[in-house]
Parts: sequence; C-alpha cells; structure tokens
Amino acid sequence: MEIKPATMPITRQPDEVKAAKKAGQDFEALLVTRLLKTARAAKLGDDMLGNNDQIRDHVDDQRGRAIASAAPLGLAQLLAKEAGK
Repeated sequence: MEIKPATMPITRQPDEVKAAKKAGQDFEALLVTRLLKTARAAKLGDDMLGNNDQIRDHVDDQRGRAIASAAPLGLAQLLAKEAGK
C-alpha cells in the first residue's frame, strides 16, 4: 500500500509580498550605506562634513537610501518574487 502525502497549494498574501519587497529595499539601503561608510573610512574622498560623526552618519544613511531608491540592486525584486511563489 502506497501512502501519498497530502498537498495543498501554498498561496502568499499580498502583504507578504509587500513586506518582502520592503525588507529587500531596506537591505539594499543598508548595503549602500555601509559601502559609503567604508569608502569614507578608506579616505576615498574629501570629508566636507568635518569631524562630526553624528552628522556624517545621518548624511550617509540618507544618501544610502536615496541611492538604493534611485538605482536599486534588484534584491527587493528578487525577495518579492520569491515571496510570491
């Protein structure tokens, strides 16, 4: 006698897809921000913001989000696509 497992199609909710896309966008922004901070630490450019670490970190965070938003790396789309399966 052969026993077959019951299969049920897994359907994703639109909220899960949106959440996955948002997580991907946030990760992209974090990655770009980290790249900016690493480049600054390596002295790859002039530091026009002086020695104020708090302001520099805030500017890097905002730039990272702007860059990731304007030129996405594709991670958000990939996560949304996988969540939709």
